[in-house]
Amino acid sequence: MKKMKALVLKGIRDMELEEVPIPQPEPDEILIKVKAAAICHTDFAAIDGEHSMISYPCVPGHEFSGTVEKTGDAVRHIKEGDRATALGYSYCGVCKNCRRGLHTGCEKMAAIPFHYDGAFAEYVKVPAISVYRIPGDMSFEDAAMAEPAANGLSAIDKASIYPGENVLVVGPGPIGLFAAQFASQMLPDRLIVSGTRDERLNTALELGATDTINIRKVDAGKEVDRITGGKGIDAMFYCGGGQEVWDLAEQKLTMYGRFILEAVPPKVRSRFNVSPFAFLEKQMTYTGVSGYSAAQFLSALEMINKGQIKTGPIITHRFSLDDYMKAFETAENRLEGAIKVVINEF
Repeated sequence: MKKMKALVLKGIRDMELEEVPIPQPEPDEILIKVKAAAICHTDFAAIDGEHSMISYPCVPGHEFSGTVEKTGDAVRHIKEGDRATALGYSYCGVCKNCRRGLHTGCEKMAAIPFHYDGAFAEYVKVPAISVYRIPGDMSFEDAAMAEPAANGLSAIDKASIYPGENVLVVGPGPIGLFAAQFASQMLPDRLIVSGTRDERLNTALELGATDTINIRKVDAGKEVDRITGGKGIDAMFYCGGGQEVWDLAEQKLTMYGRFILEAVPPKVRSRFNVSPFAFLEKQMTYTGVSGYSAAQFLSALEMINKGQIKTGPIITHRFSLDDYMKAFETAENRLEGAIKVVINEF
């Protein structure tokens, strides 16, 4: 049996690069030779044993692209040799939620690395329903960004932003920066991005933000008042942070304001205090977003291909699979201004 290199997560903070058998696709599966795979914050939830669905051993890596190596007998929409990317999960397509397009609510949803192995390996086997052909001459790295970009789009879709509204994205990580780009397409009056690192905030300005707030240097509430002329925030996106974000939402969201919770908190079991009176009085909406639909993934992929959503300023570091320890250290500790770290040599 032919072998491949794969980064196997054996337990909490226990990863090793091993030789494992190359998986063979079932009739409704596709084997992809990986060309690019990016590190995500969710990977660290798995590495730290924080995620409720994690079980070991597993191979992480759900943001990826490559070439189709082999297809199962039932696969018709893509062929060997095609350049491809995939959702980080699969869905049945026939349950009640899938019929409504709510794929992340699928009764049989399976996701990397909780139900099947991911792409920090030379090859990855995925359900055919999850696989998309890469359009045009789009790079493998750009195609791998469709997954995190789709998360950003999913958050923006939930907010139903109207032109001329004031928008605040908290947390200029990869998904926050993608969310800001999608928000800019909705023609807000002020598009504010807040965070703690000037280099990331500068990237936000490069990608369409009108204003930034470094919460370590200024009072966020006062800055919101200054930027919006006291009008406040209509739609606010939690893409990182702690209790201070929830407090700011209570203070600065407008009447009928929307608070969209996208990010996984630092600890999965984190709890935040919210005053019911504050959001009852303003009739605010608090909405959680978990993942993205297949339609949002396709939209993100096409918009990146057309240059409407940019990945270049977000992808900051590249490593080989053999150098995985340095890659994960760089991503976790945000070394050298790291935003998105990609493994592109296998």
